[in-house]
Amino acid sequence: MIDLYYWPTANGLKVGILAEELGLDYRLVPVNIRTGEQQAEAFQAISANGRIPAIVDHSTGLSLFESGAILNYLAGQQQRLLPPAGSAAYHQVQQWLFWQVGHVTPYLSQLQLFREKAPTPIPFALDLLQREAERLYGVLERALAGGQYVAGEYSIADIAIFPWLQPMRQGIALAAYPAIAAWRERIKARPAVQRAYARGRDLAPAEKSLVVQ
Repeated sequence: MIDLYYWPTANGLKVGILAEELGLDYRLVPVNIRTGEQQAEAFQAISANGRIPAIVDHSTGLSLFESGAILNYLAGQQQRLLPPAGSAAYHQVQQWLFWQVGHVTPYLSQLQLFREKAPTPIPFALDLLQREAERLYGVLERALAGGQYVAGEYSIADIAIFPWLQPMRQGIALAAYPAIAAWRERIKARPAVQRAYARGRDLAPAEKSLVVQ
């Protein structure tokens, strides 16, 4: 049994999708980040950074925070959606996973913040972040031009990136990125992805990350 400490944001959805893809026996433990539950001492004993997602694997007693680490751990345990450790394919997956964690999340999350929550528009920030978002979409578009998924077969790299691409929130016209548009449709059609988003909507239907246009 895995306890998944979770809220249906993009980072939470990544682990929710993988749990469904792997058919794990898991329990969602809601951590309402909108009301500050992530600041609770009991949660921070599991997630030292005070952020979701986090897991506790009751079969091993291991607790983990950071979505990338969790994806690697769960897929590695099941030996699915992650190539064998040390192989060239494994490192291809890792580079795209690190790209998502190191570039996609910081820039796209800040773009959404400035677009949706700034009391008044800040043109410099919006222009800077919009250009970087378009650059990142371009990186992914080129990677997908030669194949259906970012690192060969469908993997945790695709699972990590997918929830973070929210074109309407990010002011991106997908018509300019046909390979990304096709990739998104392939992933949206997966039953495990649909189940993960349905569970998120059951918990917090108003979360903007759950809108998959």
